[in-house]
Amino acid sequence: MKLVVQFFLLFILYSGFSQGNKDCILEKPLKSVNLDNSNSNTNSDYINIYKKIETYIPDENTPIKHIKIAVNIFTGPGTIQNTAASVNAVNDMIYYLNDFYTKLDSATYPIDGVETLTDTKIRFDLDGRIFFYEGTSLYNSSSMPALEKCIAGIDSARLDNLNIYLTDGGKAQAYAIPPNPGFILKGGGGYTASSLYGSQGVYISTIKPNYVNSQTLAHEIGHCLDLFHTYEPSCCHETCDGSDPEYLYDLFGKNPPEKCWEIGGFGCEITPGQNICTNNIMGGNNMLNYYFSPMQIGKMHRALSIKTVRKYVKDGAYNPAPHKINKSEIWNFDIRWYSDIVIEPGAVLTVTGKIYMAEQARIIVKHGASLCIDGGIVTSSGKEWLGVIVKGKIINVKQLLRAEGKVIYKNGGEIENAAK
Repeated sequence: MKLVVQFFLLFILYSGFSQGNKDCILEKPLKSVNLDNSNSNTNSDYINIYKKIETYIPDENTPIKHIKIAVNIFTGPGTIQNTAASVNAVNDMIYYLNDFYTKLDSATYPIDGVETLTDTKIRFDLDGRIFFYEGTSLYNSSSMPALEKCIAGIDSARLDNLNIYLTDGGKAQAYAIPPNPGFILKGGGGYTASSLYGSQGVYISTIKPNYVNSQTLAHEIGHCLDLFHTYEPSCCHETCDGSDPEYLYDLFGKNPPEKCWEIGGFGCEITPGQNICTNNIMGGNNMLNYYFSPMQIGKMHRALSIKTVRKYVKDGAYNPAPHKINKSEIWNFDIRWYSDIVIEPGAVLTVTGKIYMAEQARIIVKHGASLCIDGGIVTSSGKEWLGVIVKGKIINVKQLLRAEGKVIYKNGGEIENAAK
């Protein structure tokens, strides 16, 4: 279960759609992806708060985020066929996938002081989106860009889902597309590969959906949610540099050895006292249940806020605990936000990027606070959101006048899709 980034880049550079181009034709152009949140962003608010993994580790208030997925099956001689049995097998595969993200095991090698989380608070909703593609030569392809072009030509709306592609593919190795703007990692690559339309997906070579495929899928979707391997050798593993803000100290320990990775492998056996393999989801191992560290879960929720994978999250995810801005901040990045934002007295929130608010959420500007939309946009992630509430003048118990909150528009800044 490797994330073969080099392999994927090869397809990006040479994706002339050599297999099946006569079968699936892209009739209309699609919108290009908006590449935001550059890894070179030096804004201290971004680096110290909104890029920080710990900001996103879930608690009791964190909403379950449902990710829209679709399974695309390309049929041919000897492959999966369009039958009720195949549909049932796919549904079972997704059921087990959700189990892996819902019923978490404890760590093989626990780190002192690290709490075990029992649920990632991430779900994958298939909702009947199982699509069969018959009569093409793509049933033996393992090129995700070619497969994506095919489904885009048939129905571009299918790219609104995190897509899973099943073909025979000559038993090619499973792989995933990393999220834009690429992995945020100093020592592990910083890959920025994406598909042509900013979509993501998982490719699996199989002629029969089964439990092993659900294990593979759980691992590969981890890559789509910004996780690296925990083993070596590997194309792309988590860093062992303890000074790197991306270092997972709750997984490898606060004082990492020079090489903190396990050996890994699907057939390896856990041996007490030896770092041969573990039950971590990104170890590529054969387990009935998997472990995610809190920081790994935080990385996934961060991706669902600041990376392009956020576009697959269904509307309705709302955190009742408000996010409080206690000092002035500048948001020069794009982010999907799942709770109210409360700007406290004396603070200014300046928005030069784009905020996608949850439909149940509001921005509350308290007395003496300001919301400055300086060329940025505050909009919704789907349906209308509840808009901005500005507190007016009041007289406090000491009869001191407090200035009302302000909303300031500059350089074409806008509030969009807010409830009237």
